[in-house]
Amino acid sequence: MHDIYILGSGAMGSLWASYFYPQHSLHFIQRHTNNNLYSFDVLPYAKQVTGQSILAQDICNPIQYLVIATKAYDAFDAINSVKPHLNDESQVILLQNGLGSQQRISEAFPDIKLYACSSTEGAYKKDTHTLMHAGIGVNSIGALNGHVQKDELKQWLPDTHFEWHDDIQQVMWRKFMINCAINPLTVLYNCQNGNLVENDDYLSHMQRICEEIDKITEKLNYSLDNAFELAQNVCKSTANNFSSMLQDHRKQQPTEIQFMTGYLLQQAEALGLSCPENQALYQKLTCA
Repeated sequence: MHDIYILGSGAMGSLWASYFYPQHSLHFIQRHTNNNLYSFDVLPYAKQVTGQSILAQDICNPIQYLVIATKAYDAFDAINSVKPHLNDESQVILLQNGLGSQQRISEAFPDIKLYACSSTEGAYKKDTHTLMHAGIGVNSIGALNGHVQKDELKQWLPDTHFEWHDDIQQVMWRKFMINCAINPLTVLYNCQNGNLVENDDYLSHMQRICEEIDKITEKLNYSLDNAFELAQNVCKSTANNFSSMLQDHRKQQPTEIQFMTGYLLQQAEALGLSCPENQALYQKLTCA
């Protein structure tokens, strides 16, 4: 039995905790806690998951296995909060949306074993103690630095829960370009994913966004499918979904726009490319 530490007890953090329980001991690192235990039900399986609820400053032992499932804008501070407990044997899985947070953590923590995950799992929290596993997807995982070995990951994460990729960057960029094409527009038009392909004006806007995305991926030499086709397919298959960015916006919480369109624009600038459509969209969403 291993001690698995979970940073971020939202939908994805809770889902990942359920992968390990009850075979391993869970420790949920919380910002605030009034209870020594944290538990939740997983639907539709009628499974209950229970683990220790702990503050970062109360951790006594080195952390060997850590899952960081916070929002992208919280990820760096999250891993920093447990930095004294990490060493060159620590294995850390990053589950953030977008790009940028993973690269910053990789640069700041060159000695620990870092994995990046791009997930298509569908999950949401009905309330604090109820997780709905709404759609079974795939967790694509690969190395963020040279210390990582696939066999080490299999020692604590059952291979039924992940697919290994030697080039995780390309996998992450595929999801990233889809996120950039869909999420910001759902906020702009305050709509479900499917509405983006049902409305001609929205669809035309998405096509212009995607044309600029394709120019960037081509310059980066990624062998990726056409962004517009990918985005349309995802909109159709998730037609009734509200994007995570729209959900955050409606809750008046910070969004991950900086790690989607913001990061895209940083890459474009570094490559000497102009992206007026994405720039205008970014301005609208960050100045609103």
